[in-house]
Amino acid sequence: MSLASVLRRPPPHLDELHPAPWRATLEVLAIGVPRMFRNSLVPVLMFLAGSAVLGIEFGAVLAILAAGALFLIDRRAGSAGFVPILMIVFVALSATVAVISRSVPGFFLPIAGVDLLMGSCALLSVAIGRPMMAGAVGDFMVLTPQVRASATNQWLLRQFTTAAGAYFLARAVLRLAAYVWLPSGWFIATTIAVEVVGDTLLVGVGVWRNTVWLRPAPIDPPSRTERVPR
Repeated sequence: MSLASVLRRPPPHLDELHPAPWRATLEVLAIGVPRMFRNSLVPVLMFLAGSAVLGIEFGAVLAILAAGALFLIDRRAGSAGFVPILMIVFVALSATVAVISRSVPGFFLPIAGVDLLMGSCALLSVAIGRPMMAGAVGDFMVLTPQVRASATNQWLLRQFTTAAGAYFLARAVLRLAAYVWLPSGWFIATTIAVEVVGDTLLVGVGVWRNTVWLRPAPIDPPSRTERVPR
């Protein structure tokens, strides 16, 4: 199977996945992770290549066009488009700062600020009972309306959004520290590496928990005083 065909595959339905949670998680990641990193890394690489060839302005335009094109591709493939929408926002803000500052590393700095905002919004969304990461699930797997409405799914969404909020805040701190203490090249490399490793772990754990708790039917979530039976 070619890489292009993998990237065009729609997110799998939960009930179509392998019965073993770890196998099901790998199936979801095999489809969702390449698409996720295509959406996050292609605009970055386009910016770096365009900046090296014709200047920062050209790189910024290429990055924004790439992010928009990837959003349209995912929508046509049946993905919810949550990650591509975030990338359009990230790339547009980053390109603006890079052009104003006339700095290639400046393209990567605003993402730390967006991470701070994302982390804060994620934690606030849990506090008000509307977990922000509910929109991201459809980028990786398809749930039936009954499963989406279940108490277990809402419990999982609260936990996943809380973990995502903490991750975004930690990632912002790491990026800011790298910007202050590392040379430009190492700062760019560290920014990309932290995103690749951290995003994969976050998504992998979230998918694995969904496959454990939501099949074959949602299990009643434990109360706060109960120990999780695992």
